[in-house]
Amino acid sequence: SVLFCTASTVPSVLRRALADCECYGHSNRCSYIDYLNIVTCVSCKHNTRGQNCQHCRLGYYRNTSAELDDESICIECNCNQMGSVHDRCNGTGFCQCREGATGAKCDDCVPGYHWKQGCHLNVCDEEMLLCQNGGTCFQNQKCCPAEFKGVLCQTLALRGGQGLQ
Repeated sequence: SVLFCTASTVPSVLRRALADCECYGHSNRCSYIDYLNIVTCVSCKHNTRGQNCQHCRLGYYRNTSAELDDESICIECNCNQMGSVHDRCNGTGFCQCREGATGAKCDDCVPGYHWKQGCHLNVCDEEMLLCQNGGTCFQNQKCCPAEFKGVLCQTLALRGGQGLQ
């Protein structure tokens, strides 16, 4: 059986067990679980979880500069949805990045990749303007034939930087 109690309504037989209830200020409710003979915190706040509200919820990590009773004990991971595998991070706030993504929040790309709602492998090198077909590199994403440019290779490339549609 599970019994929900507050300090003022605790039956005398449970007072000793509930004296062990320590939620570090993240809950004011405890539950005694008879068949396990444990007391656990109920409805942990401030993005905490665990028997004593001592762990952070998934999607949060521990603020190492805060005490266990601090409301800011857990910091949101804020993983970039497009660059990370999921919204959880490790104990130091680093997210698990998808291929080509980097950074604590997976919001940057490793060399050879470009950002376009996530990291994508470069088709060409914008700095050296190299394309395997000898064409023109457009935003690291597309190799246009040498005489064309633009996102769809629709603009005729003319000398002097101007083009015709």
